[in-house]
Amino acid sequence: MKTPQTLLKQLLKQGRDLLPDMGSSAAPSGQEHTIDELARAAGTTVRNVRAYQDRGLIAPPVRRGRAGIYSDAHLGRLRMINQLLERGFTIANIKELVDAWEQGQDLDHVLGLDSVIAGTWSIETPHYISAEEITEIFGDEINEVTLARALRIGLFDVEEGKIKVPSPRILQAGTELHKAGVPLDALLREIEVLREDTDRLTRSFVQLVATHLVDPLTDNSLPSRDQINQIGQVIERLRPLAEMVVNAEMAKGLRRHANAYIGERFREVLQSHEGEPTRKPTSTSKPASKS
Repeated sequence: MKTPQTLLKQLLKQGRDLLPDMGSSAAPSGQEHTIDELARAAGTTVRNVRAYQDRGLIAPPVRRGRAGIYSDAHLGRLRMINQLLERGFTIANIKELVDAWEQGQDLDHVLGLDSVIAGTWSIETPHYISAEEITEIFGDEINEVTLARALRIGLFDVEEGKIKVPSPRILQAGTELHKAGVPLDALLREIEVLREDTDRLTRSFVQLVATHLVDPLTDNSLPSRDQINQIGQVIERLRPLAEMVVNAEMAKGLRRHANAYIGERFREVLQSHEGEPTRKPTSTSKPASKS
């Protein structure tokens, strides 16, 4: 069995490829088009098609002899580009957006949502940690299973031969709980559950805003850059209200479940000794008067 140090050093040496294989060209699917047919169907020019292809906004056609064959996927991409141009995006903006999307990266930075929604006070700055520090914290509990799980949920990541901590706050909380006696496997499981629950909550909140405040403005099309900025501002303005509700519900829930746990343990202890005693009812009647 590999030691924690061996596993972490192997992780640093091998790393992991975070980008999917996008391929070099798109295979035809559905209807096929020549470049003239494609430009006409998309409402653009042959010159634009070639320019977008040179910029990497659309994939090259499949060659058949001297002819280039384009597919409906190319047509859909061109229509998307046209819509983005109409919504105020530049070719450079669109290129950055497409690249981020194809590489499976988040779009909030490209669209400017990260700084608007997160707010400067809540942005975490990732830091780096050594294999020795991780071993010092979690010891022999670092194994193939827990390390893979920690990478999957983003507790750790690998970047240029270094171990990155994307969220120092989560690691700090986990470290304190581990010092108190909570096993690493249980911590990772709880982070997964917490993230799922938080994801449901935030998705519901964003959907509420989108359904009632965004969709009526965008008419089910891609929002403009100004509208994207407005979306971020609305969410940022409402975020403190959401946080207050969550904090209040967390306080009530923690108190309720802590009381339930202590009460249940108290009942079990009493039962194990003499059976559960009958609680003395609170009397509301007046004492009998002496004669």
